[in-house]
Amino acid sequence: MEAVVRAINGKAVPKPTRVLMVAPPSSGGLARHVISLVDGLSEDGYEVGVACEPDSQIAEAARARSVPVYGVSVGGRGPSRTLVSAVQVARAVGVLHAQIIHTHSLRAGLVGALVMAGAPGAKLVATIHNFPPGGATMQARRSQERWAVRMLLRQADRLVTVSDALRYELIAVRPQVEGKTLTIPNGVDTSADAVEQATARAVLELPAEAPVVGMVARLAPAKGIAEFIQCCKLVSQHWPAARFVLAGGGPLWEEAQAGRERLGLGDRLQLLGEVESTREVMGAVDVLVVASTSEGSSVVAMEAMACGKPVVATRVGGLPEVVVDGETGILVEPGDPQGLAEGIGRLLQDPELGRQMGMRGRQRARQCYDVRQMVARVKEVYADLLREEIKGTGGRR
Repeated sequence: MEAVVRAINGKAVPKPTRVLMVAPPSSGGLARHVISLVDGLSEDGYEVGVACEPDSQIAEAARARSVPVYGVSVGGRGPSRTLVSAVQVARAVGVLHAQIIHTHSLRAGLVGALVMAGAPGAKLVATIHNFPPGGATMQARRSQERWAVRMLLRQADRLVTVSDALRYELIAVRPQVEGKTLTIPNGVDTSADAVEQATARAVLELPAEAPVVGMVARLAPAKGIAEFIQCCKLVSQHWPAARFVLAGGGPLWEEAQAGRERLGLGDRLQLLGEVESTREVMGAVDVLVVASTSEGSSVVAMEAMACGKPVVATRVGGLPEVVVDGETGILVEPGDPQGLAEGIGRLLQDPELGRQMGMRGRQRARQCYDVRQMVARVKEVYADLLREEIKGTGGRR
């Protein structure tokens, strides 16, 4: 493979070519983020490997692209499980001869931090996608999680956050890391044509003319699943023809089913389970909802905007950076089904307002959240670390 070179102080410096992605089991925005990076880096000649659960969505996507997968259980809890994961990742680093270890999530970041003691020639890039479990700040509730955050912040050569909200919180926890912390927003494919609404609704077996409201999320506590289902009931009282879709799987699947039946929504609310692509959902809906109570950012909001759909979202974490209140969508307070319903109702009542918000959202997605921009900025982080290595400076402090 022909090396691409950069001139730094008169020296030819090879572009880093071997990158190991370390990711937890995920099927949401984090998974799509990692897969996008794998695609973009591979297309540019990087040799990429992925350390993750062998049966995860990320692993399946990597194998489909002929990218090597190193089986690692990053999602396990407890010190012994974390140490086993670190040993597995260290082996993958050795096999790949990785120059960059790029972790995704706090738990994967801790594993990467532990590996660094035995991988002196590698650089650690840690992307932080969300707050610690159950919180809206980087002040982790459990002592083990607080230690993990401190360890990661100390060992990482670069800390990448997907929103400024996360970056500010990291710096508040450890001000010394400000110089090695930067925000690179998630990216989505803004060049693909949206699925025609009639086609998408036919695929999902939705009425052609009814108002359709949707949410795409992992069925987990921080995603506001109960609030979304409650708001569906409230909206249906004023819009009896409305239909609702909830796409995603997770630990709250049974609770979602029970909530639908308890509120008498029946088949007016479709629970789609895991979807391989969000394109049909985005094509079908009139309004996309993000009901999270904690959120570092939102890939699904970006995807909706790229498809020209208005978004009703909660005012938490990095969401207000993505959804501009009154311009590309409507922001409401978290944990407020009534607020969600009112926002949805406003857009259903005034389709022209929704159309205008969707147009502005599409423009914003293309300007700020194109996947090619995201990949280019990550590659520049890698190049910066290599320049520091050549000059003899380091990123850890």
